[in-house]
Amino acid sequence: MPATTRLVWAAAGWAAGFVASVAATIVAVSIVSASGDGGATGEELLEDLSMVGLVALQVPLWLGLLGTPVLARRYGLRWREQLGWRMRVIDVPVGIGIGLALQIVVVPLLYWPILRIFGDLDVEGPARDLTELADSPVEVALLVVMTVLLAPLTEEVFFRGLLQGALRDRIGAFWAVAIASVVFGITHFQLVQFPALVLVGVVNGLLVLRTGRLGAALWSHAGFNAVTVAVLLS
Repeated sequence: MPATTRLVWAAAGWAAGFVASVAATIVAVSIVSASGDGGATGEELLEDLSMVGLVALQVPLWLGLLGTPVLARRYGLRWREQLGWRMRVIDVPVGIGIGLALQIVVVPLLYWPILRIFGDLDVEGPARDLTELADSPVEVALLVVMTVLLAPLTEEVFFRGLLQGALRDRIGAFWAVAIASVVFGITHFQLVQFPALVLVGVVNGLLVLRTGRLGAALWSHAGFNAVTVAVLLS
């Protein structure tokens, strides 16, 4: 499948996932509002959702991001060659090691000057709010599946596989990594966490360029998220 066609698929998938996610959120807020406090804000209403409800809100976005390359496969997208859908045993320790280093060492160093300039920003706020919803073993399991398995799989296939791969073939490796990483950060809609998200995107993008496959990036992303979940649940 030509690079330009893959970019069209990527744009369509991102737009579809975004619109569906916003629509699902509006519906969820409306339902919770109708059964609760009519004066509560949208953020307060979303906090009333259970872990199951929050996972359900992610499904439309995941369908757009992961469903797009799955559907495009029927129209000529080659997952192994054009998305890098491959993994080797070495990708597991290398990827997890890089993910741990990013979370434990690199991201704190990145935020050290930012926090000195802007003050005490709540960098862990969204992740902490998410983990606080996990009140039972089943909800903890859902949290782990969502953050350590589904999110890395969906996001790496789409952003590093489909989007970055198409951009690389169209405009070159440098701009491919840069643009895909920025779009990856924007998609999370978290201003304070944006620098860390872009950094993760760049590192995982370089891993894909260096190895020619998604394996190490998938494990890096999973390791990065797993540290956050483990720390906040402990």
